[in-house]
Amino acid sequence: MVAKGLTSTLTTRMALAVFSAVVLHELGHLVFGRIVGVAIVGVVIGEGRRLFGRRIGAITFSVHAVPFGGHVEHDEYYGGPLTKAVLAAGGIVVNLIVGISSLAFCLSGEPHWTDRMLWAIAFAHLGLAAWNLIPRQFEDGNKSDGLLLWEALRSFMRGKSVAR
Repeated sequence: MVAKGLTSTLTTRMALAVFSAVVLHELGHLVFGRIVGVAIVGVVIGEGRRLFGRRIGAITFSVHAVPFGGHVEHDEYYGGPLTKAVLAAGGIVVNLIVGISSLAFCLSGEPHWTDRMLWAIAFAHLGLAAWNLIPRQFEDGNKSDGLLLWEALRSFMRGKSVAR
């Protein structure tokens, strides 16, 4: 009986941690995109059927049925390689900041009732950052943050070698 309660608590904790990692990851893209002047149209959290949404200013925020995954909708024709790299790195940077901060707090030696949740948050954020660094192209033609960063770096390096 104890194992069943422990498993459900762990599952709930990890589900909440992963959901928070996805939400903050997409908000990182939003903030970094706004910093470099990319017109953000929408922030989508989840996949599948849309459950609800709200328009705030020029941006539509929506939550979908499957809470794992998401994307930021933006103007397709945004700046050069540096702008693309900053936009792609936004989510990863936020995940790294939250993940490392949570891990540091857990390892600080101060026992606290939130330790177990912080371990889950650290694991979810660092795992999502690592997952998004993998360069891959999806079936629908979209690209991972890692692939966008890789392409921006290659484009930047090509521009440097031509300028010499």
